[in-house]
Amino acid sequence: MSTGTRLDPILESVRLRAAERRKQYSLQDLRQLAVRDLERRRRFHRALSRAGLSFIAECKRRSPSAGTFSEAADLLPRAQAYAEGGADALSILTEEDHFRGNPEDFQALASVGLPRLRKDFLLDEGMVRESSLMQADCVLLIALCLPGGLLGELRAVAGELGMAVLVEVHQEAEVERAVAVEPDLIGVNCRDLTRFETDLKVFERLLPLIPASFLRVAESGLHQEEDLHYVRQLGADGALIGEALMRQEEPAEVLKAWKEALGGGASSVPEQKVSEPDSSGD
Repeated sequence: MSTGTRLDPILESVRLRAAERRKQYSLQDLRQLAVRDLERRRRFHRALSRAGLSFIAECKRRSPSAGTFSEAADLLPRAQAYAEGGADALSILTEEDHFRGNPEDFQALASVGLPRLRKDFLLDEGMVRESSLMQADCVLLIALCLPGGLLGELRAVAGELGMAVLVEVHQEAEVERAVAVEPDLIGVNCRDLTRFETDLKVFERLLPLIPASFLRVAESGLHQEEDLHYVRQLGADGALIGEALMRQEEPAEVLKAWKEALGGGASSVPEQKVSEPDSSGD
């Protein structure tokens, strides 16, 4: 499948890597090995349901749009700094060819103790099930990359295994698709995938379209406190921040300042949103 965007070479790399992994663990193997654990979903949901704006701090070495952020082989010190600064969850890139991540990073950062989102381009059931084996608390599903009923199918597999699901949208029509599959979180990414440029006005268009029954996450383009106030006013419950934190020499201090400015006070999250997911896995 072609998206007609700059994601296409990334998706091709992801498919090839996944095919290689299936030679070691087939889909049938993964179906037998993956174990349902609903506590992971509850854990992630609780972390992002706190009063104020929650922070998902991202660990990644590079991105196709911004180049290299870190040459560090070990991302653990940075993840520990995020935890010290008050991050509510970690987003960990596992895509190898374009972001220089790997599944080993995901495993290594478990020791930090924060809920973990596997940030990758999940394209099939096998990738969702391997995320469960990696003990992911949440997985990212990008609506653009999952046409037709595939988005709903992968959301159902993740829910069955006990992982929270963040569905990422870029356009109005994708918001409707995301709402229909009833994920735990819906993320608005303000990056134009044809030019890889960000436009904060996308948040203004799309965040208000997401029903208040979903946790709403602003993604990309957030670099300073003013940006965070802006998306919070538009209804965001959480912010996923990568580049702005990866470029900081003292990310803990930056996060502390942001948390102090945005984390306190009464939450606009309605009663039904902060309640834990039930045990059905739906």
